[in-house]
Amino acid sequence: MEHLADLVDLYEYRVEDLVAGRVPKGGKKALLQLRAFLAQSRLPGPLAKRFRQADARLRALRQSLNPSPPTETPPLDLPPPALENLEEPTPTGKPSPLRAMALKVWRLLAEREAKARAKDLLTGRREELRLIHAFLQNYLEYREKETFKRDFNLSRFHPTHPIPSLSDSLMDLEDPKVAEALVMEFLETALHLPQDLPLPPEETRTYIRRFLNRILEWDDAYGLPPKRDLMPLKKALEEAKHLGASALEIARLEERLRKEAQEERRRELLLEEERRRFRVALEKTLALLNLLPTPQGETPWPRVPEPGQGEESLLTLPLRPGRIPLGPLTLTLSQVEGTWHLGLGGEDYVLENTLVIPWEDLEVLAVREGDLLHLRLEARSGLRLYELLAEGRMLALLLSPNQDYVYLRLLRALSARLKGEFSPQAFGPELAEKYRQAPWEALQDFARKVLELALKRLGGADPAPLLQEVGQALGREQEAQVLAEALREYLGRRPPTRETLGGEVHLLSIGAEPLALKVGQTVLSLRPRNAPSGDPQEDVLYVGQAGEIPRRLKDLLVYRLPEGTVVLAREGRRLAYLVMGNP
Repeated sequence: MEHLADLVDLYEYRVEDLVAGRVPKGGKKALLQLRAFLAQSRLPGPLAKRFRQADARLRALRQSLNPSPPTETPPLDLPPPALENLEEPTPTGKPSPLRAMALKVWRLLAEREAKARAKDLLTGRREELRLIHAFLQNYLEYREKETFKRDFNLSRFHPTHPIPSLSDSLMDLEDPKVAEALVMEFLETALHLPQDLPLPPEETRTYIRRFLNRILEWDDAYGLPPKRDLMPLKKALEEAKHLGASALEIARLEERLRKEAQEERRRELLLEEERRRFRVALEKTLALLNLLPTPQGETPWPRVPEPGQGEESLLTLPLRPGRIPLGPLTLTLSQVEGTWHLGLGGEDYVLENTLVIPWEDLEVLAVREGDLLHLRLEARSGLRLYELLAEGRMLALLLSPNQDYVYLRLLRALSARLKGEFSPQAFGPELAEKYRQAPWEALQDFARKVLELALKRLGGADPAPLLQEVGQALGREQEAQVLAEALREYLGRRPPTRETLGGEVHLLSIGAEPLALKVGQTVLSLRPRNAPSGDPQEDVLYVGQAGEIPRRLKDLLVYRLPEGTVVLAREGRRLAYLVMGNP
């Protein structure tokens, strides 16, 4: 049943690809073979209905592109333009240079995030790392077998490599570099899965979940003693009773049987507990796949602009010697004896495929593809600027005065519901009057505390069910859904990147002179004021526009304008900001 269900799933995905104008994996021949197999199979009622519905969509697509009715029932033919090249898959050419550079940038950013995630996995019994190791060992071995490319539902897969023990001498699971390497190899294997198998990229997570479940269903995966066979002891006891053995002999056999049964029960309980713990680890392991670029994961592809169409901290340009301004930095590109070098701060670095140059609290990412060079300025992985910007995006939604600050009221109601003290009357529109009268700085601090408390009480759980409940109680179901999606995205983008922040991130250095930021038709002025202690790290920064009282920027400020909301984040001498639309 599961085998047929997986094949129906695959058929639905391939038909969906055709309807969307995409070439399905495997081509025309694979689709025809799958359709013919399912048509001849004795599908159960629900699966047969799904197959008929998908097949009807395919026929409707063919008829819409070939409207003239045939005189007789023709064989299944896949029409152009979506299907014109659906023959056996042929080796595709190299990806475009921009796409290749985007993939290299993704790897550089994924290595940073894998390092951060690996630290979280180096605690306790390290179930996630051990499960990743078992997956890699079994997958790489099974990939070489003949049945691999046809076994979509893994019905022919039998694990051969158990989950390594915590004290495995061949692995040093306490080493952060080992953990980071395991996570990156897991991501790379998952990234290339659609090339190993004729599966849509969207099916990567489903396939890996199925693979991991096969490992966890294998009793020998956990390194426990083999299952005891109690049947010979039971037969010996029955035979002793039948033959009239002495009471002492029967008692001895009964005691032995009882001890063996106890040991077997202990083994079963231990197996159940191990399986439960690793099923929890399975979900955490699958969450790592969010780091994959879309559509396999949830990470947007890094933006690589066309040559000559970049911005101050994101450039693509041809390889030519000269000076390159990049945000607050100036780099030099030179060629010596056929080797390209990228210079910063008086030091030259050899430029081959990828290069990361640290500079104070920033780093320059350089990616070369042929005669093109892509440069991007990023905050260092340990810097909080991106995390502050992600928090600022949430605050921009909470501080929106639309509909009497509905999102701030909903979040407060969620926090109260999590504590068990929820009363709809306490979070009505009358609260908005207090918010309107509060100074902006105090209101923002209040919203930050509400967000921190709600997330602490939520504890990583999905906010949607409870937000739906409080949204119904307040008569704001649609707004509750918007807030739930924003919270899910905020919690799932750790650590955030330039792409996941959803806007153009700008990085500036704070000096002694004022700075001007132009947002639409408005110019914001950033004026530093030296600290009495003389420590530049403690200098005060004020943000404002002509005719208004300036606001103080501590570490985070949300500044609303008619043209959009500006989120400003500061750490030390570094300033980052992005402009987003008003909620």
